[in-house]
Amino acid sequence: MNSFVQRTIQWAAAAVLACALAFSCTKDNTTSVAEPDTYQLSVTDFSTTRGSFHIGGKLYMPQGLEGRKPAIILCHGLFGSHLKVEPYAKAAARMGIVAVCFDFVGGPAGSSLSDGDIAKDNSVLTELEDVTAVYEAIASRADVDPSRIVVMGASQGGLVAALFAAKYPSRVKALGLFFPAFNLPEYVRTAVNTFFDGDPHNVPEDGLGVNLGLVKYTFSQKYVIDAYDIDAYAVIGNYKGTVNIIHGDEDLIVPMEYTQKAMNIYQDVHLDVIHGQGHDFDDDGIKQATAILQKWFPKVL
Repeated sequence: MNSFVQRTIQWAAAAVLACALAFSCTKDNTTSVAEPDTYQLSVTDFSTTRGSFHIGGKLYMPQGLEGRKPAIILCHGLFGSHLKVEPYAKAAARMGIVAVCFDFVGGPAGSSLSDGDIAKDNSVLTELEDVTAVYEAIASRADVDPSRIVVMGASQGGLVAALFAAKYPSRVKALGLFFPAFNLPEYVRTAVNTFFDGDPHNVPEDGLGVNLGLVKYTFSQKYVIDAYDIDAYAVIGNYKGTVNIIHGDEDLIVPMEYTQKAMNIYQDVHLDVIHGQGHDFDDDGIKQATAILQKWFPKVL
């Protein structure tokens, strides 16, 4: 075989190999975050388990987008449901992001998509376990890039999301928090120390009423016991990634001072203040928060 023919065969083989590699890379390629409202979205049921409990929710997907996509996990607040954070999931899906909203175990009776009784099966720590189960279900999907998962949460869901990121920092590409309830364990401890001699086990089985600003909640005995020893500020700094906090300047349930304290702990953190908004944004607040996230997602995903 002369040298010209040999080189031709080598070039042809190299071309075939290059095409094969290009096809492989295209096939397995991850997708990029698109501009707002690029994709239509589809909504399907989401389901996973945590021990004997079923966790239900909704999965929001960009239609017609192939490849491994970034994802966000959204955690609702105390006594809320997946519907509270649904607007952000829809906005994300339209940008090419897989989004899941779910109900924590022991959600509101009659409206929760998950199992459990709020009077005995729900606490901050059980919700942390729920997020872990949801994360594992999302990260294992063939259409999700597990290296690009954002965890987000509102109010108590924000506290839980922050605790998850602190416990599993390598799993969280970025952390998004809406008015995170870092003050909740403090409220619980104050009530227990004042009325139950500093021992949460002295709380009656029918629970403890705690005044959170303008709202009074009754927490189960399990909830109180689990919350009493939580010191969020001692652990949230374990997460070194990007954090974005959105908070209303008229929030009386979680005053801004608690977010400011977290700002001094996180290494890479940004605060967006929405003026005129209290706890649990109204339609205008949701619209403003959505616009903030639409600018943030491309930066972190």
